[in-house]
Amino acid sequence: MGTSQGLTLKTTPQWSSAKRAMTGLLNDLENEAKLENFMLKFYQALGSDGIYRGTTASSDGSGRGSRTRSSSGGGATSHGSRSGRAKGRRSFGKAGASAATNLLGFFSDVRDNGLSQAIELANTTGVEIPQSPKDLINFLCGLSSVDTDADFDTEAANAAQRKLLSEIFKSCENMTDVEEIIKQADKDTIDAWIIDFEVNYIIEYQGSLFQSHIFDKAQDPDKVAGQIRRWLHSKLDKRLSDEMKHINLFTEEGKRYVESLTANILQIWKQ
Repeated sequence: MGTSQGLTLKTTPQWSSAKRAMTGLLNDLENEAKLENFMLKFYQALGSDGIYRGTTASSDGSGRGSRTRSSSGGGATSHGSRSGRAKGRRSFGKAGASAATNLLGFFSDVRDNGLSQAIELANTTGVEIPQSPKDLINFLCGLSSVDTDADFDTEAANAAQRKLLSEIFKSCENMTDVEEIIKQADKDTIDAWIIDFEVNYIIEYQGSLFQSHIFDKAQDPDKVAGQIRRWLHSKLDKRLSDEMKHINLFTEEGKRYVESLTANILQIWKQ
């Protein structure tokens, strides 16, 4: 949970409330009311700081990072020479939208054209062609790779993407198995993949924001992440699955839905 370097949270009333809510949660992880309160305070702090998706945009306002697989994560890293902390504080949701739509685009290409052709279409930079499931995970995550000056939004999206792909391909011994899993996935399975991504994305970003807070106060940070993950799934799985029943995620409508999904999820806790 979280990245290698935490953020120093602002000392605003909203962030102070979020930190207190996290402390309360750490003291009573099984308390659903404290989990819900933490999510509300997290949402309110994001909005107050102007890093909530929809309140900020890339420098030219184009949002290109969520439009092409070859530039996944571009929208989240196009803040010029700002420091990693400034970029991390600037946005949340854009890198996740980009990573999720990129994955759906790749899955669509595999289903339509086969795995080899899908890799060729995605490999716009001419990197080495993946030869194993592990190589493919690295390849797909590399499409939106980050460096030491990367922002926390992109790091969270990459971590969530890696978790999802590792889970999807965990039983795959070769690339044929990978192609078969993607081609045989029905709508419910693909919808569930996107929900899993969103849950992990939110948790990874929270881990970046509250990393020092969690490690200072929690004996088992993984347990904290696991409890939040279980709670998010309990609140989101049915709700989002019901919404997605009426949306084909491989269409333009589906793309727009996925691009706004993180924002819509956070709105659930708005009061």
